[in-house]
Amino acid sequence: MPKHLIIGAGAGLVSAALFASAAVSPSLAIILFYLAPLPLCLAGLGWGRSAAYVASLASTLVIALSLGPIVAMLFAVVFAAPIAFLVHLTLLSRAPAEPQGGTGAASVDWYPPGRLVGWTALIAGALAALVILIVGYDQEAYRQSIADFLSSPALKELDPDGTLFTPETIKNLTVLIAKALPGMIAMSWLTIVLFNLWLAGVIVNASGRALRPWPKLQDLELPPMFVAVFAGAIVVSFIPGLIGLLATGLAGAMLLAYVLQGLAVIHTFSRTVPLRGLLLTAVYLGIFLLGWVAILVAILGLGEPLFGLRARGPQSGQPPHDNKSN
Repeated sequence: MPKHLIIGAGAGLVSAALFASAAVSPSLAIILFYLAPLPLCLAGLGWGRSAAYVASLASTLVIALSLGPIVAMLFAVVFAAPIAFLVHLTLLSRAPAEPQGGTGAASVDWYPPGRLVGWTALIAGALAALVILIVGYDQEAYRQSIADFLSSPALKELDPDGTLFTPETIKNLTVLIAKALPGMIAMSWLTIVLFNLWLAGVIVNASGRALRPWPKLQDLELPPMFVAVFAGAIVVSFIPGLIGLLATGLAGAMLLAYVLQGLAVIHTFSRTVPLRGLLLTAVYLGIFLLGWVAILVAILGLGEPLFGLRARGPQSGQPPHDNKSN
């Protein structure tokens, strides 16, 4: 068997082990679940598309044998299939273009990172919509499922006196969670997948196994059409009923995508700013600790395709102030 297929099968086994461990180890469930896609990403970015396909298939089969076909189907839809597709996109490239004047080295045109993030956001919105439809086939069934969860015995054990989860509190929480859940699901999945793709890229790049040059954050540029997609998702999210809820997931995923593009603009403009590291640290802390900072960064990202903000900043060939690249 070719080496890359063996690597793919081994990566699939590791991914399945991480996912299964998350299901049986509550104390480490979040960390293990978060890192379950990493072996799939490593196999694909380091050994090629075939390794990613084999890793996705192997992990799904192992989970089917150990945890059952329903859990395996869940894993395949949530992680295995999307990761294989995104790795396929990441490794796409065009034939080397002829250099001008017939001199110099020809350059390979790799799949743009902005389009990759855009595809990931669309998948996140679709998965969030699928989860909502599974929870409740209509808005009333959806809200009732959330209310039943908030009234479950497991949560009542946290409030034996009934002073915290009162009927009025459960009603208010149901309305709040029902509206926020699609966006939370989409943004969480998008964060997990992009983090694992980035981490895998860093690892294979450091090990010399990278099959493509790893892009920098400041090169991220979402296709201009996604501005219309984001605006449409926001408008539709205000429609009452299930349609508005389904659009909320896509709106949340697109919001996070434009936060990343806003960060790309900030990284570009801060290249010649004194105390650049302090500025970037403040921005990132603000995003994690203060929600309104993320909104401002997303607005900056939305302004990039409309006003060409990065073209007004320092030239791409100009060295940053601290002589480090990000």
